[in-house]
Amino acid sequence: MLRNLVRGEYKTSVEYALEFFFDRTGGFSFPCDEYGNILPLKSPEAAENLEWCRNHLEEFEFIEIRRHKQSWREPDSGTCHCGERVELVNEYCGACQCPKCGQWYNLFGQELLSPEEWEMDDDE
Repeated sequence: MLRNLVRGEYKTSVEYALEFFFDRTGGFSFPCDEYGNILPLKSPEAAENLEWCRNHLEEFEFIEIRRHKQSWREPDSGTCHCGERVELVNEYCGACQCPKCGQWYNLFGQELLSPEEWEMDDDE
């Protein structure tokens, strides 16, 4: 059994983008804050595209700040007998493997035999 079991938490992230659309199917998007202030861009090409957009506003059907919200649940986790932290995620048939020692666990943190040793029904 995994030790030090920790329940995964629900997380949420909110990001904003200044978006320039030619129409509903295409355009440009740049990371910004909630007020439309552009955040640092990752490449010189992105900066060139932003400059082009700002100099050609008449080309766009609409421009807006969009809010993108993402929510997810971090997986439960625990400590393997070898000391490695194991995230309880469904890697294979409801089981996961310690990345350090190879021990298999079910999603409740109970030790399992390796999948090669599992007995499967004949019709699977």
